[in-house]
Amino acid sequence: MSNNIALRCLLVPMSLEQQLLLPSTVVAEIFPYQRPEPVVGSHPSWLLGSIDWRGQPVLVISMEKVLSLPSSSSKPYRTMILYGLESNQTLPFYAFLVTDIPRTLNLAEAGLTHFVPGERNGIIFQVEIDQQGTAWIPDLTYLENLLRKYQSHL
Repeated sequence: MSNNIALRCLLVPMSLEQQLLLPSTVVAEIFPYQRPEPVVGSHPSWLLGSIDWRGQPVLVISMEKVLSLPSSSSKPYRTMILYGLESNQTLPFYAFLVTDIPRTLNLAEAGLTHFVPGERNGIIFQVEIDQQGTAWIPDLTYLENLLRKYQSHL
C-alpha cells in the first residue's frame, strides 16, 4: 500500500507565466476585483491599500512585488482573501490580486522540489506541475510578519 498523500491546493494565476500554489484551507474567499483604498502614511510599494470585506478592513498586497517576481502586465480580475494563520487575532485576514480564477489541484508530496537559486524572500518551494508549468509556494509566515507592521495604517 502506498503512502502517497495528496494535498488539496489552489493553483492561483498571477500572470500568463506565473502562478502560486496555496493550500485550499488558507483561502477565505475569492471575489471580483475591488480597487484598494490607499493606506495612510508611508508604506512599501507592495502594500496596495485596503478593502472593506464583510465590514472589516483588509490589507491588500502585491504578491509580485513582495516576493520579487516579475510584475504582471495583466489586469487584476479577482481579489483573494487569505486567513491569517500566525496571529489570527491581530491579522485575521489579508488579500492579494489575481488575474484569473484559481483551479483546484491535488498535489502529492513527491511533486515538490525545493527552490534554491538566488535570494528570494517569501518563497519556500517551487513546484513543477505536469503540463501546467511551475508554481511558487509562498511563505505565509513571512508575508504575515511583513503585514503586521502596517496594520495601524488601516
